[in-house]
Amino acid sequence: MKQRDLYWVKQILAFLIITVFFGIISILNILQFNASYMQEEREELQIFKMQIEWAIKPILQKNDNELLQKYCDEFEYEDVEFRIFDENKNLLATSNPKNKSPLIDKNSKILNNKYGKFELYKYSTRDKKIGVREEIFIDNHKYYLELTVSQADVMKSIIGAQKSAVTFFIVCIVLFIIGIIQIFSTLRNAFNKLEDSVIEVANGNLDSEIGIPKIDLLKELTLSIKKMVKRLKIQIARLKQLEQYKSEFLQNITHEIKTPITAINSAIELIESRNSINEIDRECFEIIQFQTKSIDKLVNDILCLSETEVAKTDEDKHFEMFNLNSLIENVISEFGYTDVKINFIQSENIMFNGDKNLLSTAVSNLLTNAVKYSETEKIDVILREQNGAVELVVKDYGIGIEHECLNHIFERFYRVDKTRSRKLGGTGLGLSIVKNIIELHNGTITVESEIGKGTSFICKM
Repeated sequence: MKQRDLYWVKQILAFLIITVFFGIISILNILQFNASYMQEEREELQIFKMQIEWAIKPILQKNDNELLQKYCDEFEYEDVEFRIFDENKNLLATSNPKNKSPLIDKNSKILNNKYGKFELYKYSTRDKKIGVREEIFIDNHKYYLELTVSQADVMKSIIGAQKSAVTFFIVCIVLFIIGIIQIFSTLRNAFNKLEDSVIEVANGNLDSEIGIPKIDLLKELTLSIKKMVKRLKIQIARLKQLEQYKSEFLQNITHEIKTPITAINSAIELIESRNSINEIDRECFEIIQFQTKSIDKLVNDILCLSETEVAKTDEDKHFEMFNLNSLIENVISEFGYTDVKINFIQSENIMFNGDKNLLSTAVSNLLTNAVKYSETEKIDVILREQNGAVELVVKDYGIGIEHECLNHIFERFYRVDKTRSRKLGGTGLGLSIVKNIIELHNGTITVESEIGKGTSFICKM
C-alpha cells in the first residue's frame, strides 16, 4: 500500500473509531435514561400505593370483601396490578381477574421477602415485574397490599420512542460516514494525481502535464508547482548552457595550452637527443623539462576533472559490465617500476557496472598518492562485497596524515605537504578526481589515517 493511501485509510479508521466511541456513549446514555425512567416508575408506584391504601382502609374496616373486589375491578385495565391479602396471606381481592390464585411463597418474592417494612422495591426474576408492598394494620389485624407493574410494559413504551430516535441517529451517522468517505475519496484522487505529477517532475520529466484539480483547496498549490516547474526548466536550460560554455572553454583553453607544450616537449626531446647541452645549462634544461611535464599533467587532470563533473550531471550514464578484479590487477601491473610492494587482496570475482576508464584512473591516482607521498614499503589493495555493495580499500603503512588535514584532503589543489608535492610533480587534483569518479558511480569515499601507522582510502559503490 502506498504511503498516501495508508494516510487516507488511517484518517477514515480514526473517524470510524470516533463515531463508534460516540455511539457507545449514546447507548450508555440511553441505558442510563432507561434506568432513570424505571426509578421514576417505582416512585410513581409508591404514590399509587398510598392512594389505594387510603381507599381500601374503610372497606377493610367493614370487612366487605365483595366491595373490596368491586373496587379492584375498576383497575382491571390499568398497567398497575395490585392484590390484597389477609394476615394468613390468603388472597382477598385482585385487580387482575386472571391472577386470583392464592399466594404461595414461590409465586411472590415481593410479598414474601425477608427484608423489613422499608425495603420497598424488589425485582421478580421470573415475571420481570417491579413491585412494592405495604403492611396495613386495622383493628389488630394485618393485611398485605401488593402492587406490581410489568417491567416489559414499562420498557415497551420507552423502547418504542427510542427506536425512532435510534433509527434516525443511525441513518444520520450512515449518511455522514458516506459523505466523509466521498470527501476523502475526492481529496485522495486529487492528491494522488498531483503527487503522481510531482513524482514525474522529480524523476526528471519536466514536460509532464500537471492537471489543475477542481478542488479549490489544491488549485493554488498546483498553480504554484506549475510555476516552480516552469522556472526550474528555465534554470536547467541556463545551467546546461553554462555547462556547455564551460566545457567548450576548458577544451579550447587546454587545446591552446597543449599545443605549445607539445612543441616545447618536442624541442626538449630534440635537444636531449643531440646531447649538446653543457653541464652549466643542464640544470636549467631539467627544470624546464620537469615543469613542462607538470603543466602537461595539470592540463590533463583539469580535463579529467571537468569530464567527471559533467558526467555526474548527466542522467544517462554510459556504463558497461566488466570484471573489476581484472581492472585492478591491470592498474597494479603498471606500478612495476616502484620498489613498493602492492598486495591485491580479493575474495571473489566481482562484475561491476560502470565506466572502466574512469575507475582505472581513480585506482591509479590512489596508488600513485600512496607510492609518492606515504613513504610506505607496502600497499594493500582490498576488494570485497559487503551488504550488497562493492568496497575497495587502498591502505598504506607510511607516515600518515594529520587529523586537521583529513577534512580538506579531497579539495581541489589542496596539498598536505606543499613543498614535497611540488617536488614530486603533484597537481593537488588527484583525490578530487577520485572523489568525483566514485560519486559518479553513486558511491562514497572516506579516509582513515593515523600518524606513523598509515592511511586507508575506503571506496563504497
